[in-house]
Amino acid sequence: MVNVNKKNVQGKAKVKPSLTGLLGLISFSTRIPIKRYVTIEQMSGSVILWPYIGLGIGIIGAVMAYILSNIFGFSSFLTATMLYCFLIWFTGFNHVDGILDMGDGLMAHGEPEKRLSIMRDSMVGAGGIATFFIIAIMTIAALSSVPAQYLIASIILMELCAKLSMITSMVFGRTDSNGIGKEIKKGMDYKILIFTIIISLIIGYFLLNASGVMAVFASVISGLYLSNVADKSFGCVTGDIFGASNEIAKVVSLLFIILNLNIMLL
Repeated sequence: MVNVNKKNVQGKAKVKPSLTGLLGLISFSTRIPIKRYVTIEQMSGSVILWPYIGLGIGIIGAVMAYILSNIFGFSSFLTATMLYCFLIWFTGFNHVDGILDMGDGLMAHGEPEKRLSIMRDSMVGAGGIATFFIIAIMTIAALSSVPAQYLIASIILMELCAKLSMITSMVFGRTDSNGIGKEIKKGMDYKILIFTIIISLIIGYFLLNASGVMAVFASVISGLYLSNVADKSFGCVTGDIFGASNEIAKVVSLLFIILNLNIMLL
C-alpha cells in the first residue's frame, strides 16, 4: 500500500499525470502491492488515468471469467458469482464500503448534516446491507445474462464505465469539506471529463459497437444522477459516493448492454 502524505493537501492540485500518481491509484484501486511514497497532489493529478485503470481491472476480470467458463466449464451463474466475488476482493472492498455507507445515509431521516454524519459512522446498518445486497444480486444476475460471446468485452467495458461514473460524480457533485476525496476531486474538471468520455466512447464502440456506446453514456448518466442524489441527501459528494457510483455503474452499464443487444436481436 502506498504512503499518502496528508500534509500536502492544501491548494488546488494540477492535472499532471505521473508514474507515481498512477501507481498510487493502482494501489488504492486494487490489491496489487505497490510500496511507493506518493502525495495527494500526485494522485489527484493522475485521476484522469483512473478509467484506464478500470480497463486493466476489467481485462483481469475477463481473463478470470474465461478460465471459469471455458476451462473449468462452470455455468453462467456460477461464473458470474465467482467473478463478482473476485472483483470486489481484488479491488480491496473499497467500493463496497461506499455502497454500505451510502445505503445507511440514505435510509436515515433528517437534514443533510445528520445523514452525512450517519454515512461516516463506522457502524453498518440495515440500509447499507440491503443496498449492497440489491446491487450485488443485480450485478451477478446481469453478468449471468450477458450472451456468452459478448461476456469478455462486457466485463472489460463494465470496469471502465465504473471508473468513468466515479469521475463524473466528482465533477458534478458539490465538494466535501473533509476527507481525502476532496483533494482527489481537484484532479478533474469539465473539460477533462468530456475528453475522457470521448475516449471511453471510442473504446466502448471498439468493444461492443452500439451497445458499448450505450453503456458508456449510461455510466455517465448514472454518475450524474448519483451526484445529484448525494448533493440533495448529504449536501456534497464524498469518497463513499465515489465508491457507490463505481459499483452502481457496473450494473447500469451491463443492463444497457443487455437491453441494446436484445433490441438488435429482435
